[in-house]
Amino acid sequence: MKNKTLPLILGMVLLIGIVTAAGTITNVLPVNLYIPSFIAGESTSTTFSFEYPNVDNNYNNAPLVVRVNITSLDEEYPVWKGDFNLFMYSEQYLLPGAFKFNTIPMTCSENSTISFKAKDKSAVQYIIDNVPNGTFYCYNPNYYMLQLDSKDEVTLNITSNSALYPGEYKVDIELLEMEPDSNPPNITMILNSNMYSEEDKIHVQFDIADIYSIKTVEYKITNPDLNSYYNSGWIEVQLNEETGLYEDYFDFSEHDLTISGSYWIFARACDVLGNCREM
Repeated sequence: MKNKTLPLILGMVLLIGIVTAAGTITNVLPVNLYIPSFIAGESTSTTFSFEYPNVDNNYNNAPLVVRVNITSLDEEYPVWKGDFNLFMYSEQYLLPGAFKFNTIPMTCSENSTISFKAKDKSAVQYIIDNVPNGTFYCYNPNYYMLQLDSKDEVTLNITSNSALYPGEYKVDIELLEMEPDSNPPNITMILNSNMYSEEDKIHVQFDIADIYSIKTVEYKITNPDLNSYYNSGWIEVQLNEETGLYEDYFDFSEHDLTISGSYWIFARACDVLGNCREM
């Protein structure tokens, strides 16, 4: 009965070098790869190569992630999670196909969310969200990094579920040179009945959310009255470990202000990568 569940993997592998500000992946060969047919539940493999030259690449150790998309050519039987299992490994050479000096196994995941940190900057987090059906991201959890002047040969192994519908499937591969997330921290001001104290102080609280470590959180208080304009300047806030909020008490009397006036509160937060948000 096993032979009746033959999936014919006849699609061509299209390799697209994704160029980012970090550098350039070149000499992706061959441009099109043929994946042979195989019986469901068994495995097949294919190999491609690329180079990361020391030309216009001013950032070494950029993490490499390979995105693999598997698409059914029969729209009535789309690819679902669990239909395929992928494994990948890369071999690094000093010259194309010669003087191999490293072999790197790569995990291929189809689950959301995928996250890993950069080897040379432990505070940098790479996040991949919303992984659709039929898409795999292959990477090394111990930080497989591109190296200047490296010549890499990558082997992809594909195993299908033994109950997979027999048919034709297209496989696309993209080389992704990952860049850190550049979104600034999210800032939420906590408003409650305990904001004001009896000593003419205001209790300032901020909830800061970010995938990276927070470097600084600041706030300032201004008076919009043009006749008596006041600006406290930026005041740094410290994290309260018990509440998980960034908190401070602003003493109006120390600044010759009355708490009954009209004031604006601004906040600013920056993470360790220098991504900042002001509100």
